[in-house]
Amino acid sequence: MIYLIDDNQNNLRQQNYNITFLEEGVFDGFIKVIDKLEIGKSLVDFSHLEFLKSADCILLHSTTEDFQDTQGFISGSITNVIKIKDFISMQGKTIPLVLFSNSMGEPDFEANEDLKYIRGIKKNIFYERLYDFLDNYKQTQKIELKIIAIGKNYAAAQNIKLGAEILIALQSKSNADFLQLSDIMSIKSSFEKFIEDALPTSDLEAILKSVKNQTIRVQDFKKNINTILESYTKYGKNIHTWK
Repeated sequence: MIYLIDDNQNNLRQQNYNITFLEEGVFDGFIKVIDKLEIGKSLVDFSHLEFLKSADCILLHSTTEDFQDTQGFISGSITNVIKIKDFISMQGKTIPLVLFSNSMGEPDFEANEDLKYIRGIKKNIFYERLYDFLDNYKQTQKIELKIIAIGKNYAAAQNIKLGAEILIALQSKSNADFLQLSDIMSIKSSFEKFIEDALPTSDLEAILKSVKNQTIRVQDFKKNINTILESYTKYGKNIHTWK
């Protein structure tokens, strides 16, 4: 179960972002929406948050104020946010965590293969990507935070970045030269990742061998990279082979 914790005061989720699929129950059984959390009995009381320890992921509005029956939301009090971030989730180490708020900007995260923690993302970007994130979870039962951090086509975005890195590394090379292994050593891991993702059925070793044996010219190497990048831009995936 994914838990979305957002005070959503004055129904801003629908008014500002036109989000209705949560209330309509499109993902019932996969996400539970919580709009208020009672304040703990003390700063060291976690009993009211124990249920979150079984969460598959926590999506947390970082300014959600503590709630008390007698006075409603307590202005400026965010002890629950602190407890969830630093102790329940341990900043993504025990439970995947996303922090979002209007005051935040572009997604802030470490570009790890297994992304577990988004330190901050602007609220409108978060809600723009939430449907795709939940739909993927519903279909696969996997938490893929890259969908929130980068977008639905995160794999294409990552490979476009890798491809650009490869081309930049070859800027000083003459197109007529035969490519040498030393020319790509500084970005070899990026190139290998690029090929593995873009051409999963291709023989990476055979491609690297052509570089090692100096049988491919720089211009042809660049052409292959650019062809793949164009495919990602047009279709969100690569449809070409390595020539």
